[in-house]
This record gives sequence, C-alpha cells and structure tokens, in this order.
Amino acid sequence: MSDPHPLTPEQRIKQLEKELLDTQRKAEFFEAVIDVLEKEYGVKIVKKPRGISSAKSQKK
Repeated sequence: MSDPHPLTPEQRIKQLEKELLDTQRKAEFFEAVIDVLEKEYGVKIVKKPRGISSAKSQKK
C-alpha cells in the first residue's frame, strides 16, 4: 500500500527525528524502571547476549 502523498525529504527527516526521540525516551524509561527494580526490590535483570533465542522461539 503506497501513501497517496509521499513525504518530502525534510518531512521524512522530521518524522524520523521524532521517532528517534520517542525511542530514546522509552529506553531511558525502561532503564529507570530496571534501576528501581534492582535497587528497591533486589530484582536482578540480565540482558541476554545477542544471538541467544528463548526456548519458545526455538521450538518453531
């Protein structure tokens, strides 16, 4: 499905900059949540190394 009014390069850049900002804010939020979980609740969260899949996805 194509867009009837394609964005100009300037509009696309603005759109991508907004998406980047939103993504950065989400990452900061999740990092803050993890910090609270670790410091206040003693929950240890370990990031999986790249290339390691969960058992669920390997069963397919």
